[in-house]
Amino acid sequence: MKILFIAGGTGGHVYPALSISREFKGKENHISWIGKENSLEEKLCAEEGYEFYSIQGRGFLGKGLLGKIVSLYFFVLSLVKSSILLIKIRPDFIISTGGYISLAPSLIGSLFYPLFIHEQNSIAGLTNKILHRFSKISFEAFPDTFDRPNRKTLFVGNPVRKEIFNFSKQDKEEDSNFNILVLGGSQGSMQINDILMNILLNCSVPSNWNFLHQAGKLDSKLLKAAYEDSGVHFEIKEFIENMPEVYKFSDLIISRSGAMTVSEICAVGKPSVLLPLPWASDNHQYMNAKYLEDKGAAEIVGSDLSNSEALFKLLIDLENDHNRRESMGQKASLVFPPNTSESICKTINESLKIQTK
Repeated sequence: MKILFIAGGTGGHVYPALSISREFKGKENHISWIGKENSLEEKLCAEEGYEFYSIQGRGFLGKGLLGKIVSLYFFVLSLVKSSILLIKIRPDFIISTGGYISLAPSLIGSLFYPLFIHEQNSIAGLTNKILHRFSKISFEAFPDTFDRPNRKTLFVGNPVRKEIFNFSKQDKEEDSNFNILVLGGSQGSMQINDILMNILLNCSVPSNWNFLHQAGKLDSKLLKAAYEDSGVHFEIKEFIENMPEVYKFSDLIISRSGAMTVSEICAVGKPSVLLPLPWASDNHQYMNAKYLEDKGAAEIVGSDLSNSEALFKLLIDLENDHNRRESMGQKASLVFPPNTSESICKTINESLKIQTK
């Protein structure tokens, strides 16, 4: 079969598509991909051996009048180029994971080929809200993301990398340290850094606390100085290569609540304290975090400097209550369905078989 993936813009859209594509890779399937030029998805397609085609696009939400006009101009251009690319590719079906770059080719493609979409967040993005009307099946990571009732909507969780799922909690070596993993994302989080620095400089942080802090591309000189002044063990990294090993290291995770991050945290069954990004569109990060909190898998702390003391007290409580952390981790492992990529692949294949009968 010829399969077309449409995804781009951010890793939150690209990596789920990549995980699904690997389920279809081989098995006499030919995979093509439409995304942005000189992008993460183009790099990954080169590594995977996929045929890659680029289109241009601009985001629409949050733009001024001029920005919206520019966005619509590129949307029209993308419609034209996507039509040409679809005539060339002629896929048997299309899988799209959202993001503004996906709208034009997915919309045009849905008129001629079966379209399957996947939404990663608890609140659907604008692109997937539109594409849901045209999709054959809409896969959702969180239940009730799309309007109900709808037979074509299926709750499957987020596709998580196999190496993450292969993680084993039992492999962790026991030590006397309280190991805290801080995830700021690929760009880093100045808010999280400021909150941690406020704790380190103004609270009596226990000497057995051991931090691994992923700070992204932000300048971390002040953060490093705060850690050094506190006397705790720490390591600051811009980017973490071996996430399974790092997850194994941690007793607790402090993080934003992007869809893929919380999905990985749940996949490895770790307790977490989530600080949702306050200005995320439709407040979707808070809703992601709230879903985990309601399941007893995580605690939420507002991402504001004034909450530094509350976060510190919560960390003290969680260190002292091993059973609470263990319970949070166990509940986290049950939040999402397992083997999401396999489930999506199986569902699509079964759907196409029914269509051809």
